[in-house]
Amino acid sequence: MKKEAVTSTTLVKDLLEYHPKTQQVFLDKGLLCVGCPTEAFHTLADVSREYHLDLNELILCINETVRNQETG
Repeated sequence: MKKEAVTSTTLVKDLLEYHPKTQQVFLDKGLLCVGCPTEAFHTLADVSREYHLDLNELILCINETVRNQETG
């Protein structure tokens, strides 16, 4: 997953495992994903549906954080 792009089918668990700084994106948006038992099988598409968020905006924010983590 490290080199793969973050997409709508990315699991929250995998994202947080490989890119821990993305945790802040979830916290900043008021999402309760971090530490939730369903993070193991919820995708970003699931999260956007559950919280009524724009999926593309969520993915953009997360990808920006991932890029900053890799370069910083």
